[in-house]
Amino acid sequence: MRILQISKELLALSIQTKPWDKDGFASKTNAILIRKSLERLGSVFVKLGQMLALRPDFIPVIFCNELYKLLDQVPPFESKLALDILRHELGNNKFSKLLELNPNPVASASFAQVHKAKLANGDVVAVKIQRPNVELVIHGDLAIMRFMSKLFDFWFHPANKLINIVEEFEAWTKDELDYSLEASNIEKFNDTAELVGDGIRGPNVYRELSTSKVITMEFIDGYSLTKIITLLQEGNKKQVRELGFDGKDIVDKLIKNMLEMSHVHGFFHADPHPANIIFTLEKELVLIDFGIVGNLSRKERTLMLRYFRTLMAGNAKDSFDSLLELCGNKQPENLDQVKERYSTLIDKFAATFSSKTYLEQQIKSGPILAETLSLMQGNGMKVPVSIVRYFKAFETVEGLIFALYPKLQIQDMLKEFRRVSIINIVDSIPTKFDSVNIDSLMLKIIDSVEKSLLLDD
Repeated sequence: MRILQISKELLALSIQTKPWDKDGFASKTNAILIRKSLERLGSVFVKLGQMLALRPDFIPVIFCNELYKLLDQVPPFESKLALDILRHELGNNKFSKLLELNPNPVASASFAQVHKAKLANGDVVAVKIQRPNVELVIHGDLAIMRFMSKLFDFWFHPANKLINIVEEFEAWTKDELDYSLEASNIEKFNDTAELVGDGIRGPNVYRELSTSKVITMEFIDGYSLTKIITLLQEGNKKQVRELGFDGKDIVDKLIKNMLEMSHVHGFFHADPHPANIIFTLEKELVLIDFGIVGNLSRKERTLMLRYFRTLMAGNAKDSFDSLLELCGNKQPENLDQVKERYSTLIDKFAATFSSKTYLEQQIKSGPILAETLSLMQGNGMKVPVSIVRYFKAFETVEGLIFALYPKLQIQDMLKEFRRVSIINIVDSIPTKFDSVNIDSLMLKIIDSVEKSLLLDD
């Protein structure tokens, strides 16, 4: 029985983990044990681990980083069955439009596998087909997770209840299994990317050849940033240059996309993992896998910009107040202690900006942001999931900076924050100010920008 398999694995894990490790329970050794255990349980548990990797507010950062390495690679299901599902979903007429359909999948994961095909107009496409009966498998594993999490919460009374993350995961998997929603996410990303104009996009979607269980997309040919990073780490810089890959240009585009998408348009790819970013043969950057996206309201965008502006100025009080407002102004009982611990974190964060480049930087800001989230969540301040996703995406992009172009000037990142702050303010003018005040406000903004430009020169 599945419950016996899961119980046996979790029991073995509890015996193997070492709470007395020199780093405590949150150690690298224990993180690896947890990752391998989830991989053995497979399918739904791998997906749970991947979601937890994006929740540094819920589990230690070292666990997040290790779970980010989870491999979602399972044997493909029978090709004939895949084609039967495809024919059933599309109907014979639309199915016949998929010419040169390769019966052997080019990729296979827990929930789906991908086949390559060609259309009559010559377009090469990737057809993602949901695994048969995957919903039944998920339903069974989720029932076991709910039971075990309630038992755990009853006995141990953790500050962050396990049942909450299981319920969030249940909603997440429901969305991920709806490929029409993923198609909408890709289309929204592409529409927004055109406004940003940074040369980053998602694959084109063929709606007429897609359903809730099948999605047909442009086949993206190129190198994942994972492959590029591996080549660089192995010393193959010449090969990377021959591909036309410019680390500084790529990093500049990623920063602009992340910040402007999030803070101006309120929509972003929440898992910009290097494996999800393809450098194409045409020297484009294409993001794939839109199962997880983030949405920020106007208020959240404004508060987040204020938070980062005050954070980078080393202003612990104002940045904490912004976070508090993001959490619905719910104050913890031990407010003074939380503020004191937060102030210590800000001192560490301020030290990261004393360096000129990321190469010289001793402490990454991403983990410090994760520690901040953990501090808030651990003291009863519920941080919106959208904010958690943003922080994790920011940390991931920062990791790409270190890997691809660590010579990036930290001031360049700060300038980009200031730029999107101005765009966000200007964008809000039509709804927040009458025509009488607009001219006066715009003159103040222009004057401020001109002074900033003069200082930069």
